[in-house]
Amino acid sequence: MTKVAARTNTRKPGTKPTILPCNFRSAGRLSNESARTLTAVHEVLARNLTNSLDVYLGTGLEVRLIDLEQLAMDEFKSKCVTAGYLLPCSARPSSSAVLIEMDDILMFTVIDLLLGGSGEHPGGSRELTEIDEEIMEGVGSLIAGQIERSWQPLDLVLEPGKCIKPAMAHRTFPAAEKVLRIHFDVSLAGMNGGLYIAFQASLASHLVRSHRTDPSNGRGTNFQSLPPLRQRMLDCNFSLSGELPELRVTVRDLARIEVGTVLTLSAPAGSPGQLTLEGKTFYAGAPVGQGNHKAMQLLKALHLGEDEDEGSED
Repeated sequence: MTKVAARTNTRKPGTKPTILPCNFRSAGRLSNESARTLTAVHEVLARNLTNSLDVYLGTGLEVRLIDLEQLAMDEFKSKCVTAGYLLPCSARPSSSAVLIEMDDILMFTVIDLLLGGSGEHPGGSRELTEIDEEIMEGVGSLIAGQIERSWQPLDLVLEPGKCIKPAMAHRTFPAAEKVLRIHFDVSLAGMNGGLYIAFQASLASHLVRSHRTDPSNGRGTNFQSLPPLRQRMLDCNFSLSGELPELRVTVRDLARIEVGTVLTLSAPAGSPGQLTLEGKTFYAGAPVGQGNHKAMQLLKALHLGEDEDEGSED
């Protein structure tokens, strides 16, 4: 990771310069909040693709979102080298584009199923024939339609073009533009293959903004950022108890116990109890009442938890 010191010259005489680390590689990367929004959007897309492809192919399958990554053009170009099927789509009315990618194994399994086969993928690889391309047109159009549905706040129409060679994938986007690549895993006919959706980072930013501002987005799915972890922890529940330690009760008294019996604990009424949190004792306390609720008044801090840990090590 490269860090460069940035120095400012606009400072008062006699004051020290302000020096901050700068990581140029992190410039333009997705924020955690944007990544969460895009993840939620494309988890919905994965479910929609599962349902629609199941009906289209006539067999059970599962589409799962694996990850998303933002790539420079050189990195994106190297990722597409082994792609089996690449379908560019124009996103109208904008000037953006969306590229649908599919692994060899997934593509040929889909083709075999649509031709009436069992979906068994033959070994090796081969070039797509004209018949293969015609068969995949319907699959590509279906996937594009589900992307439109998941990206509904953008009000875009995806128009599929003709499939292209892997070496031409980078020409789908402007050379200086970063590309967001969404990776899905498809379980189908006993195999697993990769399905990818790539689009410009600028379109991803527009998608995030649109989903945050659209009141009908996600049919109730909340895409707003989560509260800080410290704030969320304040609502967590812990096991808390008030105890009277080292009590001794005879077996005779226990044998006579029944509903309504008063059991004498042989502890002075003025002796304090202990406040225990998740099995650790922290305070000495006395039972009190607060309105209609039972409570405990804390008297002093104890450190029995530390003593117990030290004794266990011995």
